[in-house]
Amino acid sequence: MFIAIRIGLLVLCAVMFSQCGAARRGSTNAPQSSWTEQLVDVGGRRLYIKCSGEPRKGAPIVVMDAGMGNTSEVWSAVQPQVAQFARVCSYDRAGMGKSDRDQKAHSSADIVNDLHNLLAKAGVNPPYVLVGHSLGGMNARLYASKYPNDVVGMVLVDSAHEDENDRMLAVLPPEIKQRAKPEDMVIRTAEDIDFNRSVAEVRAANWHSDIPLIVLTRGSATFNPRDYAIPSLAPKFEQIRLELQKELVRRSSKGKQVIAEKSGHNIHRDQPDLVIEAIREVMETKSAAILARGSAVV
Repeated sequence: MFIAIRIGLLVLCAVMFSQCGAARRGSTNAPQSSWTEQLVDVGGRRLYIKCSGEPRKGAPIVVMDAGMGNTSEVWSAVQPQVAQFARVCSYDRAGMGKSDRDQKAHSSADIVNDLHNLLAKAGVNPPYVLVGHSLGGMNARLYASKYPNDVVGMVLVDSAHEDENDRMLAVLPPEIKQRAKPEDMVIRTAEDIDFNRSVAEVRAANWHSDIPLIVLTRGSATFNPRDYAIPSLAPKFEQIRLELQKELVRRSSKGKQVIAEKSGHNIHRDQPDLVIEAIREVMETKSAAILARGSAVV
């Protein structure tokens, strides 16, 4: 019976980390000369990064991290539009897209180290506004914990939460929990991620800040009990999901939540305009704060 539900598939694999499918390319008026792409050596391995949009003096650069098992192509409906008002970069994590594979399973801490080296060697200098979808949201929070001076804003796109699995395990019937095995908690995708280690790393960092933060959350209008391995418990799982999304908003004194009522987990695909406008708002909020500080200097 337990094999049929596979705790790892309970939510994060069946719902949170589903493949995004074919990405849509957006049109852009950004100059073609502003687009750059390169493979960068980060220590015996190369990672792929592509940037677009003209650099703006004093303005943050937007850096986007995809969900588990996805490449930078999932941002194809977002990046060209963001490039009209900001310099924006997306990349492929190790083993995905055009990037070289790591020889070992990697965690969020490894991903953060890779991204930090990639940005430095590619000449993509801070400050950053980080945009993370699903697993990418956990990575963004860990990055901001390790490099707080480099991150001035954040957009979480239906982000995974480090406490979600534990909260959902707690509501399972005792006869199911008793038969759980460690291997059942492993989420397997084309990307070799140690998700349990990632959860522990992000939980230990416990990121909190006062930077502009927008949490985009998929709406309950798209809720389907069959998305969960145990449909009878789906309402409880859904309640936990929404509670944890609100908890993410409270991670910053400048946190705000936007509900994507017409979206599933892949808000950047279903309602890309919401992601674009969230990034714009965070950028404008940060710019206004910089101007206010400047005008206060005598």
